[in-house]
Amino acid sequence: MDKERFSGYGEIIIAAVLWSLAGIFAKQIHGMSAQSIIFYRVLFAFAIFFIFIFISGNLKMIELKDKKIYLLLFGILQVGTMLTFFISILQGSVSIAVLLLYTAPVYITILSPWLLQERSTKKGINALILSLIGILLIVDPQKLDFTQYPVGILAGIASGIIYAFQIMTSKYASSTYSGYAQAFWSFPVAILILLPVGIVPFEIVLDNLGYLILLSIFPTILAISLYFNGLKKVKTHSASILGLIEPLSAVILSVLILHEQISILEMIGGALILAGVALVTTDK
Repeated sequence: MDKERFSGYGEIIIAAVLWSLAGIFAKQIHGMSAQSIIFYRVLFAFAIFFIFIFISGNLKMIELKDKKIYLLLFGILQVGTMLTFFISILQGSVSIAVLLLYTAPVYITILSPWLLQERSTKKGINALILSLIGILLIVDPQKLDFTQYPVGILAGIASGIIYAFQIMTSKYASSTYSGYAQAFWSFPVAILILLPVGIVPFEIVLDNLGYLILLSIFPTILAISLYFNGLKKVKTHSASILGLIEPLSAVILSVLILHEQISILEMIGGALILAGVALVTTDK
């Protein structure tokens, strides 16, 4: 049981690191709105994932069973999380968006005992507090001006709530569907929702094709599949805290790849997130 639990932790941590690549790839894409980037991200992800599954002969992996409504709900919630997060960035700031998206573990801690019959331990609560303080330090609270960005703040709050329900929906569906199946079926749902607002001229897509494909493979197909496959093996509350490695990883990658500066506050925040993660992984 411990071996399975720790493999789940590993999958979620790798997924969080892969998710952090999204911002780096998205920064290299030009001439496309947030909706268009998300649309082509899931369109290419669906095509690449299907080709890979078809060639490898693993079509059984994505076979539809019962609980189909939860696959649909998962896809809708995923689009909702992506859109509200991007709106929060555009109408507020990256700091506001990141801070409010990663309030999701708080909602999960409150709701999972009722919705999923999962109890939160004292060690888990301490890990959550440490990690949230770490997030606050990483996004630099001095940059947050809540009086200027009402739409960005509301969108950010919505992204945290929707993300929490997305994780809990996945946990409920995980008894029937692997993370790979959930990821696969979420893509056509997202494509249909974003189709009216996502299409841009072919030339623009061609100019950004390389980064769109990278965006669709690493922080989309692999990250979503690994995260929600790992979620099947661990508590929902623990998974949501482990996911907080993403902003820490984003900071480290931005230093290594984009040569951005890192502050003392960000280093302390990173240490607190890692302390929270260490507590989670030693929690029975």
